[in-house]
Amino acid sequence: MGGDDAFLVFVRYAPLLYVLAGVSVVLWLAGQRLPSEIQPDVLAALSETEALPPRVIRERPPLAHQNIDLKLLETVLEHLCSAGQVVRWYETVGSERQVVYRRIGAPNF
Repeated sequence: MGGDDAFLVFVRYAPLLYVLAGVSVVLWLAGQRLPSEIQPDVLAALSETEALPPRVIRERPPLAHQNIDLKLLETVLEHLCSAGQVVRWYETVGSERQVVYRRIGAPNF
């Protein structure tokens, strides 16, 4: 019967735990940024003259002080490539190939 009391205590507080977990998830999701929201910051961090890998881009301002996942950054960079705002190619560093990105400047007419 002692085990039944612990179970009843858990059942009594389980709905409150579910509510707190749900509120925590909503607050966490509210702090996350969408790819479209960080595109201007990614463009500002890119260089028109240097080809940079994603890890270096993430360390440049204005992205340096933001907690951005590398996969999200790569997704945004690929989207900017398909939009024609960024160029991507591969460079060999040592024996390893790495992807690098460079911002395309505005055409001079």
